[in-house]
Amino acid sequence: MVASGTAVRLEETARDLFEVVTQLGLTALRSRRRSGDLKDVEFLTLAVLQERGTMIVGDIQRLLGVLPAQMSRIIRSLENRDRPLIACQINPRDKRKVDVCMTSEGEKALGNYQATRTDRLIELLRDLREDEQEDLNRLVDKLHTLLERTTGS
Repeated sequence: MVASGTAVRLEETARDLFEVVTQLGLTALRSRRRSGDLKDVEFLTLAVLQERGTMIVGDIQRLLGVLPAQMSRIIRSLENRDRPLIACQINPRDKRKVDVCMTSEGEKALGNYQATRTDRLIELLRDLREDEQEDLNRLVDKLHTLLERTTGS
């Protein structure tokens, strides 16, 4: 079967977009991580909790695609800080499950993590002309819409 020009171009675009997203992530990480800074998987855990509210540990684990032992380490790391970023309690309906919610300190840590990375992206995007920034905004909005449709968010 011969791939159409459109399909080939779409695959190239997908690969290019993946590379750009990877490079953006690396650009945002250029500063040295300090003790107590969030790891990426901890950020993702907090972001999921911010979006969905209180969740069962197993549901977070499946959503992140990590192993149970790794999820336990993530939970322990977020919970055992001087100022805990999450709070855990036994699920009242099923005593075998643990509910997790974000604390106000978790909200602050999440906001700081996002601000640091967003500031780096702003520095990069400032080099785009205004019309290019508008084009990028439109494409990002469309990608957001597509992602919401596929994830049901």
